[in-house]
Amino acid sequence: MSCKMEKILGVPVGRDETIPGTVDVEGLEFIYFSDDGVIPVGSQFDALTQYTNPPYAQRGGAILDGCSLTLPDGSTFHAIVYHGDIHGWRQDIMEGARGLNITLARIDTDKIIIADGRIFNLTECMPKFDWKNS
Repeated sequence: MSCKMEKILGVPVGRDETIPGTVDVEGLEFIYFSDDGVIPVGSQFDALTQYTNPPYAQRGGAILDGCSLTLPDGSTFHAIVYHGDIHGWRQDIMEGARGLNITLARIDTDKIIIADGRIFNLTECMPKFDWKNS
């Protein structure tokens, strides 16, 4: 629990265990990136989102969404949410993934679809919500 109110109440405030991307949210888009298991996740995120120079995105932002999915094959993907210049952020992340050899994935209803062709039902995946242990 990360805030005083959560410590007092003993439960997360304003958070649920909805896997990012399973519910459409107007003005937001979600994408997942593969964890290399070596470099800290935050550093991987920074490299991915800051790869293009100059960036395509002209406004808005991108953040780690606090959810990771471990797939049945053992690979882990982390959720990114971005807003503002959706097209620009998508282009920045996709170009960064190509340049850094990072695999991207997206959620489609109840499945995670990996850019390399793998598809898994979300019920087969192990979600982890980083805010639960903070």
